[in-house]
Amino acid sequence: MLTINRTLDEKMIAVDRVYLTDTDLVNLERFANSFSVRVKTYNLLRDRAEEITIRTLKLLAQQYPELLQKHLQRCKYDMANVIRYASLAALRDDEVFFSETLMDWLANIINSYQVAKECSTAYRLMQSVIDEMLPAECAAIVKPYTEMAISALLHA
Repeated sequence: MLTINRTLDEKMIAVDRVYLTDTDLVNLERFANSFSVRVKTYNLLRDRAEEITIRTLKLLAQQYPELLQKHLQRCKYDMANVIRYASLAALRDDEVFFSETLMDWLANIINSYQVAKECSTAYRLMQSVIDEMLPAECAAIVKPYTEMAISALLHA
């Protein structure tokens, strides 16, 4: 069963055996204190996903025009998924969720097209677009997820 946060997810499974530790409570308090910024980040990503994707693809086309001519629809689809999952992961404060639900799939798809280097550039560019379009505190919340995507593609 999924709750709003991974710590709660894990503790709900074993609720009959343990209480939350002090560390768990500190993490939940940190999560609660940052929740309004996480909701704001989620809303901004949801509302601006298409614009972020288009601006990123325009920047990518300057470096890899042939890639975009050949794989534009695939790139749009993959970027939309990364933004969607990053927004959910940011809301949950859950890098494991992002990694487990998206990164293996993305790395396999990108490897099948043999464009990992180009796609890692795309996600680097996407973070720069996010940095421009979102308030700094929101862009900072998204950054670990784009860095995970870049790293997964470079090491795939």
